[in-house]
Parts: sequence; structure tokens; C-alpha cells
Amino acid sequence: MAVSRRVGRAGPSGMNGMNVPLGQTVRMERERAGLSMRELARRVGVSASFLSQFELGQSQAAVSTLFAIASELNLSLDDLLGHSVSRAKESPAEQGGGQRGKAASPPPASEYLALQTGVRWRRLTDEVGDDHVDFLLTEYEPGADSAPNNQPQQHKGNDYGYVLEGTLTIVINGRRRQVKEGEAIAMRGDVPHRLLNETDQLVRAIWFVTG
Repeated sequence: MAVSRRVGRAGPSGMNGMNVPLGQTVRMERERAGLSMRELARRVGVSASFLSQFELGQSQAAVSTLFAIASELNLSLDDLLGHSVSRAKESPAEQGGGQRGKAASPPPASEYLALQTGVRWRRLTDEVGDDHVDFLLTEYEPGADSAPNNQPQQHKGNDYGYVLEGTLTIVINGRRRQVKEGEAIAMRGDVPHRLLNETDQLVRAIWFVTG
């Protein structure tokens, strides 16, 4: 299968390649929702200065913060990663089969999104259907934590994961479980959860996130 091919770690440019368009998407949707930067920051639980830097692509967000932003803006993960925001807002001519503008094209699937605390996401497909499923390759550096400050993430839909390499610690509603290489897990997104790498080795996993 294609997922069995080893993917090298992203360098600095690859890791940050999606951060700027991601911040631009958040800013566009925040303004569309009529929210000030300070108000969205308050709702999400971050500082206004951090949110400003994030929208400019100068700061990375934790996974839990990213899901919180998506929830407050009533967006899916697809929307934030650039899969469906511009597509959903096509003009009638574009919906009728006309040529899309440059802004409607999603970022290449080879680009990584670098998050806080050593977590990286990589989209494995360029196209997303109407089923709202994200297909992601994730990497967790030693010490990585998807929800720093002990603030578990929650989101719509469900998560289905398969560990390709290493051992990933998953805390679901306070209960810890280790998922090792070759093992899989399914969990509800609305149940508080954290993903941690408590080893000294890189952990790589495939995730399907529905919602």
C-alpha cells in the first residue's frame, strides 16, 4: 500500500508550509463570523497576541487549540486545512463547471502542518468528498503532546488511528492506553482525549478523522 512507503521527516520549510494559509483561513472565517480577534481568543482560551501571531503564520497552535478554533468558527478540520472553505464558497459560474481561481486550490498534500509541542500533520489526499473524512499522517516527536497544559481536546466526529512506528500514549477521559506499532484504536471525538509520545523515539500514525 502507499502508506507503507517511508516518509522522511519534514524540514523547516516543509513543516511550516501550511501554517501561513492556515492562519489566513482562520482570519478570514473569524471576520466572516463577525468576531474580533480578542473575542475569539477569549473563547478559545489563548491570548489575543498569540492569535494575532497565529493568523500571521508566526506561531504554531496546539492540536487542542486548533480544534477549539474550528468549533468556535463552526468549521470542520477540512475547512481549516484548506480542503473545503473556498470550494464551499464558489461562485455560481464555478459551481457550473467553470475554471476555478487560484485561491480555490488546496495546498499540495505533501506539505506538513507543524503544531505546538512536537506534533506534525500531513494530508495524504488532495481531494475530499462529501463524507467529511480527513486522512492524515501524523508525527510525534519525543515529548510531543496534542493538548499541552493538561487541556484535553474535544471535537465533532470520531477518530480512527493506526500506529505505523513507535508507541503512542492515548489518554481518553483520564484513562491511559498505549497503542504500539501495528495496533489501531477508535474513539469518539467528543470525549476528552490527549495524544502523547512518552518515548525517546519518533512516533508515526495514520488517522481518519470524521466529522
